[in-house]
Amino acid sequence: MNVKFFSFFTIEFGGIMSLNLIKDVWDYTTYNKPFFLFILILFLILCIIKGIFEDMNTYAWYLACVPYVFISGYGMIITKDRLRHGKRLPKILVKDVIVLGVKSTIVSTVFLLVQDMILWSISSPLDFPEFDLEDMLMNMPETIHMLYSHNPVHTVVFLVVSLIVSYILIFFMEIALAKLADTGSILDAFNLYCIKKIIDVIGWGNYAKHYTLIVFSIGFYSLLINIEIPIVALDYAYQTVLLFLIFVTQYVGIGAVYSIFKEKQSDD
Repeated sequence: MNVKFFSFFTIEFGGIMSLNLIKDVWDYTTYNKPFFLFILILFLILCIIKGIFEDMNTYAWYLACVPYVFISGYGMIITKDRLRHGKRLPKILVKDVIVLGVKSTIVSTVFLLVQDMILWSISSPLDFPEFDLEDMLMNMPETIHMLYSHNPVHTVVFLVVSLIVSYILIFFMEIALAKLADTGSILDAFNLYCIKKIIDVIGWGNYAKHYTLIVFSIGFYSLLINIEIPIVALDYAYQTVLLFLIFVTQYVGIGAVYSIFKEKQSDD
């Protein structure tokens, strides 16, 4: 995997010259290569289990929440490690992973439910399905067909409004998750006044720049997933690595941004 190419893409097309998030994520995840491979295999197993349950009946779908909670919990551990300037993937402490996984799932669910309700009110009158940016990027052929088969005006309205809504909701959700990783308190994660004050300290423009780079990086990885490798085993491994990098990019990114707040807080 060519990290220099990833970095070049981010700088030239992301429009943000001061950061190199993709390379940072790659260095962070591969600092300890044996542990990286172990986490990657574990991530793959959990994703397979989650996918199997989701494809089964309604009750089995709930079992898919178990690996999801574990994955989310480890993401919170990564954020907590990164906001303390960690250099490598942290160890798996099962109790902490489960506790933070449950809490982060609750926080994410609430924010995403609000987003879904708003987006449903937008997409339903325009005869579009529920909007999910990541799914749309990962399934570009279906996405392009869906967009071209609709009224052009409706398509433009759908894309613009949905992107704005998703951007704003997740903009605040990321800080809420970082606050949860820092304090472990669900109440802190839902304290909108506190979230605003954190962004005030970081700087709204500064946070928007970092957050947009995270979105660009995740979007870039999501687009790469559409590239298919003829050899099935290699294609599966390739997509697994990309999915893992999408996962780590989110949590490393928000941890790095939140660390700005922690540094300024300690200086005061």
